[in-house]
Amino acid sequence: MGDNDLTVEERVAIAALVISLFALLGVVLQYVQAVIGRINGLSIRDKEVLGKWAEHAKISFRWFRGEVHYEAPIIFMAASDNTRGPIDDKEIWYVDGTRESCEKTRVELPTNDLRERVHTHKNELATWILVIEAAQMMERDSKQWEAGEWRKFASEHGAPINLPYKGPVTLAVAIQPMRRSFDKHPAVKRPYATTAICHIIELCAVLGIYWKEFDRDNNKYRAEGNGYSVLGNRVHDFGLVFTFEKPGWPRFEKNRVIPTTEVKELSFGNVPTFYRDKKDDRNWKAPITEQKDLKTLQLGSRTEIAETLNLIRCNEYTTQCYSDDTKKHVHLFPVVFEVMAMLARPFHIKDRPFTYLPNPVAFPLNKQAFSPRRLLSEFRKRLNVEINTDLGPKYTPPTELANIDRLASDLEEELPRRDGEYSPKCLNDLHDAIDEVGDSILNKTSKDVVLDVLRRHVQEVLLAINTSQRDIDWAEYSPTAAAPPPAGRPIHFPTPASAPGTPAQPPLFPPITTDDGATGEVSFDDLLKTPHEKREAALIKHYFDDIRIRAVSLDETNQHYDQEAAQASKDIHYSEPGYDGLGLVGLQQTTTAQTMGTMSEDGNTTTHSSPRAPTLGINSRRATGTFSNGRLPPTPSRAETWRKHGLTNTEVRRNTIWFALVFRMICWLLLHDFDKKDVQLPKSELMGSRLSVFIV
Repeated sequence: MGDNDLTVEERVAIAALVISLFALLGVVLQYVQAVIGRINGLSIRDKEVLGKWAEHAKISFRWFRGEVHYEAPIIFMAASDNTRGPIDDKEIWYVDGTRESCEKTRVELPTNDLRERVHTHKNELATWILVIEAAQMMERDSKQWEAGEWRKFASEHGAPINLPYKGPVTLAVAIQPMRRSFDKHPAVKRPYATTAICHIIELCAVLGIYWKEFDRDNNKYRAEGNGYSVLGNRVHDFGLVFTFEKPGWPRFEKNRVIPTTEVKELSFGNVPTFYRDKKDDRNWKAPITEQKDLKTLQLGSRTEIAETLNLIRCNEYTTQCYSDDTKKHVHLFPVVFEVMAMLARPFHIKDRPFTYLPNPVAFPLNKQAFSPRRLLSEFRKRLNVEINTDLGPKYTPPTELANIDRLASDLEEELPRRDGEYSPKCLNDLHDAIDEVGDSILNKTSKDVVLDVLRRHVQEVLLAINTSQRDIDWAEYSPTAAAPPPAGRPIHFPTPASAPGTPAQPPLFPPITTDDGATGEVSFDDLLKTPHEKREAALIKHYFDDIRIRAVSLDETNQHYDQEAAQASKDIHYSEPGYDGLGLVGLQQTTTAQTMGTMSEDGNTTTHSSPRAPTLGINSRRATGTFSNGRLPPTPSRAETWRKHGLTNTEVRRNTIWFALVFRMICWLLLHDFDKKDVQLPKSELMGSRLSVFIV
């Protein structure tokens, strides 16, 4: 039957069927379009958004609903030999900068071309891909620089070349892939990686990014540094979201942060000390709520620094130098860095040339303002003169002090004159010197005695910083005056009496009472006028001639230093097990026939070759009588009495501890560096926190 045989009704029916089929197809297409249009994250299945991770993004349908599944990383910080991650039974990819590692982590191997480092047109790319690329670049560039440093050292010294360290490291960037769906979090329109608040803080520290704002009350977070920028805020119904950007040119060479696990604590303002065994590190990953010993220093805020000084048992004035922001606490650099350098572990990894650390202190350290290298030179010079000539105090240097002199002399010959230009061998020597001083002196001495010498040193330094030379001059003129003359007013000293014995005329103005001035006898005001190249010599001179004497001395009868502190120090020594009253606990004493000058605690001189009459107390050595104006003559300084009568046995021991602490401090500052713009913001309670945060 042909088409001509179809009736009109049949033709109309066929036409209606065809139209209906087209209409049905249109409805089906509209429905499919509606279903696809409702799929969240459909646009991310593009390399411009996910890079190589886009290959693992797929669409699945369930109950006539479409859903985009994609893989995104969980980023965390761990030792490179760690096998446990957030996802059980899932492989952990550790970033090491190699091509194989880049393939595993699904990022392009970063180029060395500076022109390709900063892109202004890739705004669609997920910023967590930049995080992985930054970690890969850090590992690759730092290893290339490390190999170059060893090649340079080998060519200059004819030594064998040490290839870059290839063993496990205690801190590395780790990644685990996890499948995610946009339907689970409809508030987020971009693919996101997951991490923890503690890990993103540690990650920023490792990459050389320091926080400028960390406001948890207003959910504002901002960090920058080394060519990177991090911004964070809270997204409603989701959580804390961070974006990672690269507006500059990053560099990972000398400034690469030391890859050691202690960085996880330094990032939060906590500093492990040499009193803490490394075997106990796992017990310190939880936040420190209330510390009862000094296994860890907390220095992330003024309040934490004051509490740490309280733990060292410093006096109230010393703690107020940090709790009260009107007090001064800087000479050439903030004094709290002295405390940290005297007690902190060496974080340097032997045979590796990296020296940078995240700053755990609430104040910056700018090594352009002073030279640790010149501090070492001046320290060695003064120590060498003291123990090898008769120009210093009279005492027999113990073998430990001679060992410090040897170490300082060796470093003086080994280290180049310019700060920071140290080969891996020089860094190893600094590390060894710190370890040797600790093993031979500090670890063999009672912890209470070491901390007592330290606290009295810090007390005297901060008091000297806050004491004006004008205050000292006025006190010397009029010991009974309530206060010095006000700043800016001329000082009118009394006119000399016309007849002998006639009292001098009083000043032309009455003394004005004030609570602002400190009452110390040493001032660092001269450091303000000292040329830049001479500041270290001036500081070491103050330390040897003024601070050391006041930190070490135990004679509580003299009037020129803290009598109560001296008595408290004596009580600490008396409580030591095995203390024999001669100060011979913990350190060796060497004697020679020609040197005489150690006194026992009762004031009697201990002689070894020729007898010597017992020395009297300091007050009995003070001159009597008065000047013509009725004033008493000045009290002999402790430096004068030390040069004339010598030190007691316990003072010799404390003197050795003081030298060990100061030498350790200088070596520690030579061995470690900080970015001068890096300042710790209070966040110590977040250490170890697993609060989930997201990088989009």
